Amino acid sequence: MAGPDMAAALLSRSEYGSMDVIVAKYQTVPLLNQRPSLLALTIFFLVFSWLCSLARLYVRFIVKQAPGWDDFFIILAMISTSIGSIYLCVLTNHGLGTPITAMPPSEYLTALKGVYIATATYPLSSTFIKLALLLQYLRVLDGRGTRILCKVMLILTIMAGVGFGIVTWFACLPTAAFWDMNLKPTATCWGFGSLKWADFRKTILSQVIITALLDLIVFLIPLPLYFQPGTPRATRFSLLGLFILGICANICSVWRVVYVVEVQYFDPLWDNPMLMGLASYEMHMAAVCSALPVLWPVLKDTWDRIFVTQEVTVTHEYGVFVPKNPPPSSQQQNDAEAQSVASNQDLMHVDTPPQPKDWNPFVGDEKTGLGENETVVESLAGGKWARAKRMVLGDKAQ
Repeated sequence: MAGPDMAAALLSRSEYGSMDVIVAKYQTVPLLNQRPSLLALTIFFLVFSWLCSLARLYVRFIVKQAPGWDDFFIILAMISTSIGSIYLCVLTNHGLGTPITAMPPSEYLTALKGVYIATATYPLSSTFIKLALLLQYLRVLDGRGTRILCKVMLILTIMAGVGFGIVTWFACLPTAAFWDMNLKPTATCWGFGSLKWADFRKTILSQVIITALLDLIVFLIPLPLYFQPGTPRATRFSLLGLFILGICANICSVWRVVYVVEVQYFDPLWDNPMLMGLASYEMHMAAVCSALPVLWPVLKDTWDRIFVTQEVTVTHEYGVFVPKNPPPSSQQQNDAEAQSVASNQDLMHVDTPPQPKDWNPFVGDEKTGLGENETVVESLAGGKWARAKRMVLGDKAQ
């Protein structure tokens, strides 16, 4: 079946609308239908979310050495989200973003197989990320009401994930009828595999709206902690980042709802770049949200170690001031001075040989050491002192 014939068969069974609606649809090319834009945004979000998730796992497993079930689910979420994003990029080489009428049958079948795989990863990624956030809340948040809310949201998240997973994975029986139009007449299809636009629209709107509401509630659960007086600044910053990224993820969900509401004729190759692209970016931002509360305290501590060299704490005390090292009393001070003088004297005579008490090297004039009629010379010989006197003007004995 050729491409135009396949499109005609699709239109005849799907009640999508008139040919005028179809022709007007392709007049404006959406942003994500352009291959460079789709690849750039998808690769950026994929790399950024993986960097944040790996850093989170490093902190949990290596730095803190306290892994938990939330880390296990974030690993599953990143694997599922990455598969969907990679298929989204690969499908740009197989006609994704082009009208269905421009595709040959072989490329059309290959493209729809990739669409099926990428679409099937969305309920998995959405469920795993919400489970990771809720289990993380149960580890760190106190309060009976908050913990009950987290457990209720865990049950609702699992129920929504299983329900939308079944609708997505088993949209047709046999499954190959999802991408093979030749099997459609005899296959049983519903939900995302239905050829009736009204059924398909109800399914995708219910999925997007319910997912967006669950995401919004999950992101707002730690909001009371932000306004508590004793919340540290690092925790406030991490919560602020969590709220901002959560709002951005919900904007992607709302954008998908608006896009589906405005669509009158659904082309699986032309419309899926916007739907799958926004779903992929929503999941990547949610993964960053789950990593931020774990990363921010460690990043702030590292930042302070790099840029803060000394911390000074100033305190005020009232009452009688008692110094830690009080000055010594007068008696202790006199004893200390006496010890200091004795110590100085010992140091002065370390290299000086012992001398008699009445020995004086100077006789007569104190400036020159010379008297009127004699000079005294002291010398050490044979270990004994010997004194020699020499008369300068004459011997007194004479």
